[in-house]
Order: sequence, then structure tokens, then C-alpha cells
Amino acid sequence: MHQSVEAKYEQLKSIINGYGQVAIAFSGGVDSSLLLKCALDTLGPGKVLALFARSELLTAAEIDHAVQWPQVNGYGQTMMISAIELRPLTWPQFMTNGENRCYFCKFRIYSFFRATMEHHGFSWLIDGTNLDDLKAHRPGLRAIRELEVRMPLVEAGFDKADVRLASQQLGLATWNHPSSSCLATRIPTGMRITSERLQQVTMLENGMLQLGLVGCRVRLCADSEHEVHLEIRSQDFARLAESEFRMTLFHFFLQHSITKVLLPLSGRL
Repeated sequence: MHQSVEAKYEQLKSIINGYGQVAIAFSGGVDSSLLLKCALDTLGPGKVLALFARSELLTAAEIDHAVQWPQVNGYGQTMMISAIELRPLTWPQFMTNGENRCYFCKFRIYSFFRATMEHHGFSWLIDGTNLDDLKAHRPGLRAIRELEVRMPLVEAGFDKADVRLASQQLGLATWNHPSSSCLATRIPTGMRITSERLQQVTMLENGMLQLGLVGCRVRLCADSEHEVHLEIRSQDFARLAESEFRMTLFHFFLQHSITKVLLPLSGRL
């Protein structure tokens, strides 16, 4: 492990060890996977409670990935992911999709997590926020702070690059996974979140995945139901130089009544 990252990881272990036992807000992504791995190796499975929010805001693949994490990473039956069933499409403040949607959603989810962990006798809830997250516009951070959720990756000085490097050195399959976010982020602020729109996004992104565009995002447009924003990884832009591939994309979207596709040149990280 790189020396500076190794020092940060030792600091992370020390921070987690100081909790004695922890509940982890687990998504299955790169950040929370590193946090879970560190907690399990530092405290042991009996002192770690992984909490996962299952809902229609996640794809079936994301849910399966999170639930299967213990088996994939060699923990077998020694630890379990506690999946909490949530129904955000029954939350009026969430469905209206205002500016505070992320705050409201995070507050509700983490409140459920806190109630569950307290029921099991745990006192600390930790989350995989890293230093780069603090630089972005993330309304959910307000909820994290209000609920006194700890952010040990931040305390140990981890940014996203550190998380990926440490994860790679530890053999975690998530080390190079694209950053993930819930399906609601593909729906513009002010556009009502419905099951039909979430299913549309899932269907379009699954189509992109089948065409080899891993980790892309298809965002709906507030002004037209026949227009989307397609965000792809920087390394995939070369494929768009191929006229045959562009026509394949064109026909796929046209089959689903999408006549205009906007492509941000910045790409996805």
C-alpha cells in the first residue's frame, strides 16, 4: 500500500477501534465497502452492523451487489448485511423533488438506521463520506451532521483517490467501480419522482450497459420527455468516433421515443 495511504488507513483503523462497535450505513459502493472492510478487520464481525437501505431507488444489480458483499469478499456467514425495506415513493416531501429532496431522504434513511442500530445495542453510526464529498454540493451532508453520524474517512484524511488505492491494495472488487447515486438523481429538481420515471431511467441505463457503456448516467430533461442527457466515462468518448456505434445509440434511443441526446463533454469520473 502506498506509504501515505497506508498511514491514513492505520489512522482509520485507530478511529474505528476507538468506537468499540459500529453500525455502518452501507451502500455497496467503493467508500462504504472500504469502511466495512476496515471495521470488520479491526473490530471483528460481532461488533459490526452493516445497514443497507433497499428501495426502488436502486437497481436490482445494485441491491444484489450489496447483499452479496459478505460472500464475495470472503466473510461468508460470519457477518450479515441488514437490509431495511424503505418506500420513499410514499414520502410526499421526497416525491415532489424540491431542492431539499436529498436532505429529506438522507434524514429519513439515517433515522431508520439509527433506530435499528439502537435496537441492536449499537451507539455509533458511521458513513462513507470522504473529503471530496465535502467539496461538492451535497444537501445530505446536513442530515448526516444533524443526526451526529460520524465520518471516519474524513477524519482519517481520505479523498476519493485514497479510497480507491486502499481498496485496490486490500483486494476489494469495488476499487474501480464508478461512483454511484440513487436513481432519483437522474430526475431534474421540480419534476415529480414516480415509479414510471425510475423504471424509464433503469431501462435506458441497462440498454447503455448492454452496449458496453459501463457506469453511464441517463438523466431526464425537465423541458421535454423526448430528450435526455447522457453522461459517459471519459474513456468511452473514443467509441463515439465510430459512426456505426453512434447509429446503434441513435436507434436505441429512438425506439424509446428519445429524439435528442445531449452529451456533456466533461464525462463521468
